[in-house]
Amino acid sequence: MRTLFRDLWLADGSGAPLRRSAVLAGDGKILAVEPDLPRSAAERTVELGGRILAPGFIDVHGHSDLALPARPEGFGKISQGITTEIMGNCGLSAFPLTGRNREHLQELWAQYGVTLDWSDFRGWRAALSARAPKLRAEALAGHNTLRAAVAGYETETLTSAQLEEMKTLLDAELAAGAAGLSSGLLYVPGKFAPPGEIVELMRVAARRDRPYATHLRSEGNELLEALGETIDCAREAGLRRLHISHFKTAGAANWEKLDAALELLEEAQKGGIAVTVDRYPYTESMTQLSVILPGKAGDLDDSALSRLLRSTEEREKLALELAASRPAAYWKTVTLVSTRSSAGRNHAGQTIAALAERAGRTPAEFAVELLAEDAAGTTAAFRGMSPENMRRILGLPFCMMGSDENARPADDSIGRCHPRGFGSAARFLRLRLDAGSPIEAAVRQMTGLAAETFQLADRGLVRPGLCADLAAFDPDEVDGTADFSNPHTPAAGIIFTVTGGEFVYRS
Repeated sequence: MRTLFRDLWLADGSGAPLRRSAVLAGDGKILAVEPDLPRSAAERTVELGGRILAPGFIDVHGHSDLALPARPEGFGKISQGITTEIMGNCGLSAFPLTGRNREHLQELWAQYGVTLDWSDFRGWRAALSARAPKLRAEALAGHNTLRAAVAGYETETLTSAQLEEMKTLLDAELAAGAAGLSSGLLYVPGKFAPPGEIVELMRVAARRDRPYATHLRSEGNELLEALGETIDCAREAGLRRLHISHFKTAGAANWEKLDAALELLEEAQKGGIAVTVDRYPYTESMTQLSVILPGKAGDLDDSALSRLLRSTEEREKLALELAASRPAAYWKTVTLVSTRSSAGRNHAGQTIAALAERAGRTPAEFAVELLAEDAAGTTAAFRGMSPENMRRILGLPFCMMGSDENARPADDSIGRCHPRGFGSAARFLRLRLDAGSPIEAAVRQMTGLAAETFQLADRGLVRPGLCADLAAFDPDEVDGTADFSNPHTPAAGIIFTVTGGEFVYRS
């Protein structure tokens, strides 16, 4: 069925000024873009009443690798105008799978109820396609998954043979269609990798002209060192496409480092590296609670940590170490997002400090108790980012929108999410428009720029011949309305979302 969209202002994704247009779609493609078209051109006409039509938004930093096969409607994403998500971020992808990492990943993603019965990108893609998702999915090959596929999660130093095996696996996944390489250098086992290991993998990506997207080793106290390391690696590897994931200055003591960090990025760009960044429009991050653990416990994978915490003695010891590593005020900035632990179940959205007080425990004791029951699935939000720095980063012409979240259903059947899971795209727009950005420029950050960066030639623009992926919104009303108490709340101001010419969401 052909659909004609009329009475609209078109933000076509290129950054060109808004223009009054009519857009004709059919057979999954954009067929025509004209100042006007007659109703007779299509079997169905949609009048927008002077509101904005844009390409479907592209979430360049998502984690829906298993969430989307579990719940293919992807409601949290499509309800905010997102039609494509780049998955496999932070070094964690759903491929390649071997006997060394399959069991661990099956446990990590147990909440989704999906059996990991594939081995590579093509197998994951086939399993996802069989579920007919409403959200388009692209995926990076994750360094952590690659490393664990050849050496497991406890190996700190790879042999030359293991490194070569990892490079071979990466090249095969890129050849099969993986969108690039990602790393999560804060997490096990990626944190064990020396710069030389990353350089070797970058060279594989560079030969195929694919991007490298990285969760830096540090986004706080060692931000500048971590950013400098990554840029140096890119130079050595001859990598042209470098993407910094969820770019931020974490912790008040590090807020002043933004100018220096931007200077590093500018220098790299002048040197010929196409540096880009993404950012979610919130000042609270979210990840596994286990990342706060000090000492050797912080180097353990989820399974090893669970085994350690079976011992009462080890739990008590770790709680004391954790308490000594964090000031008392810190726990008021950590909010429980999701857990299968009996101690925290039904208490999401509250701080660790408040929950511990209610339980008659110290915050460190309570945190260790959560991890003892659910090391893999306990996630928390961490408040520590500057609102002003966030707005500056969002305004960078090379910054894109990345939610850093899964495509969740309307309910919490596969876990609760950060508010960014339902609000990132709409809130990104709201903050950019409130800062005085032209609508067309804000839309380009979320569409054309993202498609160009991740080499999605058929998306990101409203032009004849490209995919009919569209989002319509009211610029006066658009905003994310979710919060930690009600994180699964659809965004405001999104009128509809169309993927491949089919309506997948209407407000």
